[in-house]
Amino acid sequence: MIDCTIDFVKSQKGLLSLKKINKKYSKYQWTADISNLVELAYAILEAECVNNGDAEIMAFVEFLGEMFNIKIGRCSDFYYKMRTKSGSRTAFLQKLIKVLEARMDRDDEKNNRK
Repeated sequence: MIDCTIDFVKSQKGLLSLKKINKKYSKYQWTADISNLVELAYAILEAECVNNGDAEIMAFVEFLGEMFNIKIGRCSDFYYKMRTKSGSRTAFLQKLIKVLEARMDRDDEKNNRK
């Protein structure tokens, strides 16, 4: 019985920590398609940016969903759609590159005017 109580308290501590994290980040809301977040998650893990790539995709996607207060569901369904779509299979990542480079270009222009 003591072991069960200890396990329960530990799990509650984890829930409290998660609630603190959610409260801290609740002002951030993912406003793009869920498939874009899944695309980003796969890229992050494949590039070994988190835990040197040693992370389960489902757990990582669930973590991102919790951070942005959204329910993602089965990320493998989104990944399958990405793999089988015609044209660019990484359209969201390419969009991120374009918009970031455009911002850098604008900032360079501002600095050149000074």
